[in-house]
Amino acid sequence: MRCFIAINLPKETKKRISKIMKDFQEKGIKKVEEQNLHLTLKFLGEVNEKKIEEIKQILEKINYKKFEVSLKNFGFFPNDNFIKVVWIGIEKGRKEIIELQKQIDFGLKDLSFKPETNFEPHLTIARIKFLKNKKEFLKKVSELKFEDNFSVSNFDLMQSFLKPGGPVYKKILSI
Repeated sequence: MRCFIAINLPKETKKRISKIMKDFQEKGIKKVEEQNLHLTLKFLGEVNEKKIEEIKQILEKINYKKFEVSLKNFGFFPNDNFIKVVWIGIEKGRKEIIELQKQIDFGLKDLSFKPETNFEPHLTIARIKFLKNKKEFLKKVSELKFEDNFSVSNFDLMQSFLKPGGPVYKKILSI
């Protein structure tokens, strides 16, 4: 099964992000569906069902405190000259997310999951296949204003089903 570990967003935050993304209607832009918006902590890929139990046990031992996150500003991966991903940045809570991700990496290393080398906390909101007018797109994004805050009191082990209409996510375990 295809799995990842994530911080799922509150419904209100997802609605606000989805609302701001309504302006992006170009063919080459694939917006992340509202119900799928999340902060990825670790992509696991294809995982044997037997290994899922071991992963659950490791994740349940991770110790962290509830923390606040503030989302603010937009950015692009790899950069704004060659846009493949549009994201919203993490202002407050960045340090806590990085620490949580490091704990997850450390816990899973004995199960042969490679640690992240350059983990950059962000919230992917769209993937770009092509842009008709990159200059206009960059202008439109620069004019957007978005800020939101929420509390993180859990993270989730998720399963991803790849469907023709896009991925469908199912929560396996909440920690």
